[in-house]
Amino acid sequence: MTPSYLALAEAIREVLLEGVQAPRRQVLPIPGGEFLVMPAVDREFALAKLVTVRPEAFPSVTAELWVQRLDTGEVFHLPAEELTVRRTAALSLLAARTLAPRQKGALFLVGAGRQARGHLEAFAEGLSLTRVLVKGRSPKRVAALLEAARALGVPAEPFSGRYPEDLAFVVTATTSREPVVSAELPDGVFVAAVGSFTPEARELPEALVDRAELVVADTEDALSEAGELQGLPPGRVRLLAEVLKNPPRVRGTVVFKSTGHAVFDLAAVRAYLKA
Repeated sequence: MTPSYLALAEAIREVLLEGVQAPRRQVLPIPGGEFLVMPAVDREFALAKLVTVRPEAFPSVTAELWVQRLDTGEVFHLPAEELTVRRTAALSLLAARTLAPRQKGALFLVGAGRQARGHLEAFAEGLSLTRVLVKGRSPKRVAALLEAARALGVPAEPFSGRYPEDLAFVVTATTSREPVVSAELPDGVFVAAVGSFTPEARELPEALVDRAELVVADTEDALSEAGELQGLPPGRVRLLAEVLKNPPRVRGTVVFKSTGHAVFDLAAVRAYLKA
């Protein structure tokens, strides 16, 4: 049984508040991309996720996830790509439900791949969407994502280049190394940047991050991994685990930067194997 996005978000909240630790992922170069190794353990499970990232391929990200139940030794080969998409979207949903200045409004999706689809599903489940706007390189995938939104009962249209007055949520889910949104986003929106994960790449322009009222990273590792967070003064970026304990009231723009971490895979494993 596949857990809901809200159930995954709650599992992630529990892991972050417990303070579960995992080592920083190893990143190795391969032809045309990178190979990532991500381990994590708790008292119940030991896991290792293997990820291949090739920006010019489609899909650009593939993954394998192996899990051992420690009390019995039973080994599971879980659907890593589905799990990664869903836990990443659930993480953004958790951040949005905790920090977004507005909980109702339009969702702007930049990217039309699996991560964008997951975020569409998650935000439609856990927030009040008035409509969905999509921007992507592939007209075919944009059209498919628009149809998916309409099937969820949410009006949807291609992004026209103008930001609507009811814009409340922005998700960038691309492999771009250059900014994919403008710095002129309306104030008071929640922005989740989930695609880039190296210091040399940034999906958000520097000016947007600089003027954000609140900048939050999914884990401490993101401080050194995310291009959007490089060069910011000490104390400018808060960690999600910290703000979950005492959520601030925010009226201006919120930037949530997610580079991913094995602790979120561990949370998802808990939810999947206990569902």
